[in-house]
Amino acid sequence: MTPIKVNIFISHAPADKAAADRLLEWMYPMRDEVNLWHYDPPKKPAELPPSWQILSIFFWEPINFIMKTFFGWKPFDLLELYNEKTKLRRENAHIYIFLTSYKSLADKQVESDIVLSSTRRIECSWGDLAPLVMPILLTPSRWKDTSRLAQFKPLVNGIELSRFPQPEEGYLLATEQIVAQAKSLQAKLNEARYFKYYPELDAKSIVPASRYCHPYLGEDPDQFEFNPPKPFRPSDWSGWAVIILIIMLSVGSFEKNSQAIYSLHLHARPAKEYQTEYPRKMPLAPPPANAEIVFPPVE
Repeated sequence: MTPIKVNIFISHAPADKAAADRLLEWMYPMRDEVNLWHYDPPKKPAELPPSWQILSIFFWEPINFIMKTFFGWKPFDLLELYNEKTKLRRENAHIYIFLTSYKSLADKQVESDIVLSSTRRIECSWGDLAPLVMPILLTPSRWKDTSRLAQFKPLVNGIELSRFPQPEEGYLLATEQIVAQAKSLQAKLNEARYFKYYPELDAKSIVPASRYCHPYLGEDPDQFEFNPPKPFRPSDWSGWAVIILIIMLSVGSFEKNSQAIYSLHLHARPAKEYQTEYPRKMPLAPPPANAEIVFPPVE
């Protein structure tokens, strides 16, 4: 079997995102063994060019309103999709890393992550598969007095990364400790999955996970992938070309005698112009009134 990739979720305040990105760079060589996640929401798409904004007002927004009002259609929301994937990642993490600073102590999202990780540890009756909680101190703060992380042992021997003369030394030490814990946990997860697929090992020394503990054992790795579609970014000139074409066709619908629209509009023909009949040398004449018309027999 393919070894289970350990899910590592880094919780941090928005102001500490730079430190999270830096830690991800240090752990990047482990990308084949672990899944590294943190808060990195997609940026708001850039606005459409002016020409396409005009087209959107007259065409897309009315259609959008009708679809939502009468058919319950819901437009695609990139941020909503990201939040759904983030929720799955938070709930299936094997290791929670909390970047702790005075800014994170007042962040509600970090507090929610602490509650989630602690709850999962409490509900897990087999401690070897319980999620690990690892605080990393970024700057001096009163985290021991005000944070629920006080019950967990911080990495880097409890030294703030800001106290290192060279920040790389602190990130190196933190990375080495995370890698050691991840490899140890990976071996236990592989044993648990092996037992799950081979129940005949019940009498062996491998202890199964408790029914109160539901660790992720690599069942569906694709459920965590966030692959947003590429944004629609047409050129401005193409929008103006569409607008000009719509105007010309619309004008041609009302002014059929306009020579400028003649080549674009199928029915742009002068009202009194008729097709000239082809002259015949022997014109067709109707049969006499008393003539008998004989039709061939039907086979």
